[in-house]
Amino acid sequence: MVVSPQGRILWVNEAFGTLSGCGAQDAAQRAVLSYFPQIPPQSLHMLETALSSGTLLDIEVPFCPVIGAQRWVRLQSRALPSDAKTPQAYAWFFTDVTDEHASRTLFQLRELLLDPVSQIRPMEDQLEALAVVVQAQLPGVGVCIQLLEKDGRRLRAAATAGLSGHYLKALDEVSPGDTAGPAYLAVQRVTPVQVKASAALDWGAGGDVLLSMGFASSLSCPLVGVGKVLGCLDFYFPAAEIENSDIDEVIATAVGVTSLAVQRCRDRERLRMLSCGLQQASLAMAIMDARGQVADINDCFEAQTGFGRGDIVGRHVTELYCGQEGEGNEEGWRAWCEELLSSSGFEGECELRRKNGSHYWAEMTSTALRDARGDITHYVTVLKDVTERKESEAMLHQMAFFDPMTGLPNRRLLLDRLEMVLASGRRHRRVSALIFVDLDRFKRLNDVFGHSVGDTALTMLSRRLLAMVREQDTVARLGGDEFVVMLPDVGSSISVDVSRTVRRLADKLLLALREPFDIDGHLHHLQASMGITLLPKGLETAEDLLREADIALYRSKATGLGEVTFFEAGMQLQVKEFADLERDLRYAIKHGELFIYLQPQVDRDGQMVAAEALTRWCHPVRGFIAPVDFIPVAEESGLIVELGAWVFEEVCKLSVRMNLAGHGLPLSVNVSLRQFRQPGFVLAMRDTLRQTGAEPAQLVLEITESLLGDDMGDVVAVMSELSQLGLQFSIDDFGTGYSNLARLKQMPLSEIKIDKSFLQDLTEGNNDAAIVEAILGIAKNLRLLVVAEGVETQSQADFLRARGCDRLQGYLYARPEPAEVVLRAWLEPTAFVDDVQCSGSKVQ
Repeated sequence: MVVSPQGRILWVNEAFGTLSGCGAQDAAQRAVLSYFPQIPPQSLHMLETALSSGTLLDIEVPFCPVIGAQRWVRLQSRALPSDAKTPQAYAWFFTDVTDEHASRTLFQLRELLLDPVSQIRPMEDQLEALAVVVQAQLPGVGVCIQLLEKDGRRLRAAATAGLSGHYLKALDEVSPGDTAGPAYLAVQRVTPVQVKASAALDWGAGGDVLLSMGFASSLSCPLVGVGKVLGCLDFYFPAAEIENSDIDEVIATAVGVTSLAVQRCRDRERLRMLSCGLQQASLAMAIMDARGQVADINDCFEAQTGFGRGDIVGRHVTELYCGQEGEGNEEGWRAWCEELLSSSGFEGECELRRKNGSHYWAEMTSTALRDARGDITHYVTVLKDVTERKESEAMLHQMAFFDPMTGLPNRRLLLDRLEMVLASGRRHRRVSALIFVDLDRFKRLNDVFGHSVGDTALTMLSRRLLAMVREQDTVARLGGDEFVVMLPDVGSSISVDVSRTVRRLADKLLLALREPFDIDGHLHHLQASMGITLLPKGLETAEDLLREADIALYRSKATGLGEVTFFEAGMQLQVKEFADLERDLRYAIKHGELFIYLQPQVDRDGQMVAAEALTRWCHPVRGFIAPVDFIPVAEESGLIVELGAWVFEEVCKLSVRMNLAGHGLPLSVNVSLRQFRQPGFVLAMRDTLRQTGAEPAQLVLEITESLLGDDMGDVVAVMSELSQLGLQFSIDDFGTGYSNLARLKQMPLSEIKIDKSFLQDLTEGNNDAAIVEAILGIAKNLRLLVVAEGVETQSQADFLRARGCDRLQGYLYARPEPAEVVLRAWLEPTAFVDDVQCSGSKVQ
């Protein structure tokens, strides 16, 4: 092309006509600048300067042919020779460099994405640079990069090129609920949206600004990252039609590069936040790659374990065995690591080792991180120190299943193990044994030497028991001085041989327990009684078996201290009989099934001068139940306290009736040791006397000689308080115990009763006669009345009268009868009954 300094085309060749899309003649008719409508302002200024001053050109500018898509050309100029001082024409040479320019632009976009300096710049600066490069490749085109906010409802303009500030202001004023326009549509559909705008409404927000800038169409392309939409890249074109493959390539590249840039920036920010969170987390955290190599740890990990980055990072997780060396768990650790790396995560608890060698329990949670394809890239492992919780759980377990003093299993754990032994024995047909051990008279040790000595003795005893049994056996403490030894698998069937084997072990245990205990330099001697049961015999439960051993122990105690007894089926029936009797007696006391009987005491002339009150039980089904059957039940069950209170109250009422009738008669009442030991016993007796109005001097409390044993001092104190109330005292069964005669005179006694066992063979010169004469002599010297009970023959009576015995009591004179019958001559008949009638055997 030849062009004048005024910008008029003077001549073009055929090649230019082809480039411009029209013939050479038509091409020469147009103004030169009409071929450069989208030229950047700086390039336009260079063209105008070259025309006016003749400056040489060598630039690349966008070239718009009459027909066809925009091209990029290299424009070079040279002044043509002329006689004038100034050039009269210029030769412009056009070289089509569209392909080369596109390649350079795409290369610049990729370089911009990969540039290390650019990567550390803020995301807005990177996007701004991308927009400028894209817009430079597409002169006249407006570029806008919009990013989707976190709420997913609003787009925010992050970078623009070729657009005015009025448009950006219009975008900022869009409300969160306004989602009109091609950009929002492209984001929602995740597909490019092209618009040929004929009105501002076609573009939504800022549409009027775009129209005023001369744009006629647009293309909105969604920016897609890893699994999510990041935003939108908008292109605004001055022409309504967009038909250029080069432009499509630039747009596609721009969209791809921008998406990667945004994703990279967000990933970097996410990693930065994760790294910050990793370091600031209060829990120990470690990151491993997919192969199990430790990539990083946080500061809390180092503080918790003592292992720093230099100890951990770069090593494989299987190399970091944290168990105790020599425990043989290394293979288990490797297997656990392999399981972790072959799965998507792990959650559990394990015992780990710190760098200093100490151990701790950690709650470990490992989560797999995956890439866009779903492949595991890393594992994030969190360690929470739960040592205190584990120790608390262990302590609670110890408290729940073990005795705190001896460390032995308690009743709960024993029953659990016993259930397992039962199940195993039934399945494999094997026999086991259960030995119930109870110390004899252990209370005396506590009372004399204190509970600390008693506790020490129990601890030493538990060690002895443990030393005598096998590793698979169980020694448990049920409480107090009660222990149980469980012996699993002692034979294949319940037989004499098995019983002998268990008995031999029980005897060894007895001998071991009889060895003195050295506590603080003092030797203490203990012994125990034992009850044994074998299992399984049938469908017994663990509780049933423990009850059987306890029943056998009870029989040992009844037989004699330090004994061993095997459980027999008949024992269970006896225990049931005892329980039934206790239940019925409890009912009888409250529902009028008990009655007061009297047995007279006569003087030397055979006249009734006193009487002993006795209790009889008229059972509605069994008939009369003898005292020898129900009094031991009352004693052992503790009902003797309630029974004794009832008897004393009834005797008080009877005494009041006698006094009102003018016939005062001393009445004796038996009192048990349990009543004496009962707190508030004296107060209860005082209240009964006050409420009934009975005369205390006519009431005699009989105590057995055995009651004056170990606790004689306490008993004498209680007797003294009751004596101050006016009550009289008598020692029953005198001569059968071991009374301290020196202490005897200290007691407030009014009489003693000779036991009937001494009256069986009263002949001159024999031992019984000598004992009776001695008792009478002692009583005379102490000014005590003497009552002989169990007098059944006249010869016994004559012997006793001849030696000055004050009162006689026995079948020779009268059997025990209902109080109303004995006293009918003195008392008015009551609405009660004259005579007690009860089904069953005759009352004795």
